[in-house]
Amino acid sequence: MDLKKMVNQFYLDMVINELQLANYNHYQHVTYNSLLYLDIIAYKEKCTVSYIAEVLHVAKSAVTLKIKELEKLGLVVKKQSQQDKRVYYLYVNEKLLEEYKAYDRVLYAALDEIQVKYSKEDVENLCDMLGTINRHFQEEQIRVKQARIDK
Repeated sequence: MDLKKMVNQFYLDMVINELQLANYNHYQHVTYNSLLYLDIIAYKEKCTVSYIAEVLHVAKSAVTLKIKELEKLGLVVKKQSQQDKRVYYLYVNEKLLEEYKAYDRVLYAALDEIQVKYSKEDVENLCDMLGTINRHFQEEQIRVKQARIDK
């Protein structure tokens, strides 16, 4: 088994599955760029325009334009923070949230099967491996951010 090939195939399958879901459902005219924004909003708690701009390394004004576009399509809702009235949190609409949950069910079914099929130690090892991958991504984000500051 080739680990890198398997991870690449896993990623490709997830991307294709998500794009097919997007094209099948009511937001079929959404660009891949918009889908990226929707993914971030759907999975990041207390998501803001500033957060998206920071993680994507794009201008806040560009993110604001994209969010307004998604609002006009009825896909994104802004809600004002109760603690800080200057802050608005972004959410996908209820119908889209249900579609994300349906998409997640496929992944969660696979994870449930893994927990039944493999030992607790195997599952803990998988979690550790995924943690290693995640740590590398986080370290790269820090490195890129520092490189931008150093310029």
